[in-house]
Amino acid sequence: MFVYLSVLIAAALHAYWNFLAKTIPSGAPFVWLVALCSTIILSPLVIWYAMTYGLPTDAKNIGFLAGTAVLHLIYFLTLQQGYQKADLSVVYPLARGTGPLFSTLGAVVFIQEKMTWTGVSGLCLLLTGILLIAGLTNASWKNSRNKTGILYGLVIGLMIAAYTVWDGYAVKVLALSPILIEYFSHPFRVLALTKNAVRQWPEVRSLWKDHLPKVLAISTLGPIGFILVLYAMQTAPIHFVAPARELSIVFGVLLGGKLLSEAHYKTRLAGAFLMLVGIVCLAW
Repeated sequence: MFVYLSVLIAAALHAYWNFLAKTIPSGAPFVWLVALCSTIILSPLVIWYAMTYGLPTDAKNIGFLAGTAVLHLIYFLTLQQGYQKADLSVVYPLARGTGPLFSTLGAVVFIQEKMTWTGVSGLCLLLTGILLIAGLTNASWKNSRNKTGILYGLVIGLMIAAYTVWDGYAVKVLALSPILIEYFSHPFRVLALTKNAVRQWPEVRSLWKDHLPKVLAISTLGPIGFILVLYAMQTAPIHFVAPARELSIVFGVLLGGKLLSEAHYKTRLAGAFLMLVGIVCLAW
């Protein structure tokens, strides 16, 4: 029950903070500011954890923490670029749909998790839903904005698969704490993007002035959702948790279609529900 509840809450939080991110017109300065706020918000929790359980000191664990920090940096930068150049209801469901597709295959290949024919059927349904959302069943895929969204969705999906398998290995095999895995990527992004933030300081100030409630919400909801997913991965197979968290696909299409008035809403929603059926098959 904890796994189901954790994944459901994480899906809702993830869709909502991605919707908020879509409404903020910025790139690297936004990623830097969110990382800074997340670092500050999570620091008391990490200090408590370090005092209670200690911190990893061996090279392998530290290397995995560094690896996840790099993967999440690339993911967040690519995600924000995609949201600035294409529709939420294209980029988000494609990224979240291809993410479990790739991560499921990765979990089977690299962590030797088993898949049934029901799971294979689920993957096929996911692919069909992806085709609907991408507009390949009508002429909308020829639109340059839609093509851009498809490209970003696929690239972000690969990044999601990469960090899902990487972080899943870290919590399941290396027994690293989800709190540490989530936390250390934030100060790394702050350091990596500080020079860029200083160079674009007027934009950072504008973000702080005009979008502070959204920035704080994203900085809080994002880490909470991902920590819940990582804890679920400790007790359930990655090829269950990764697809199940993509219930957020339906939320993302609804938010993009209803609140942002994006085109081809009904077709994309049909694709989202088809992907949801595929997710159920994978979970089964």
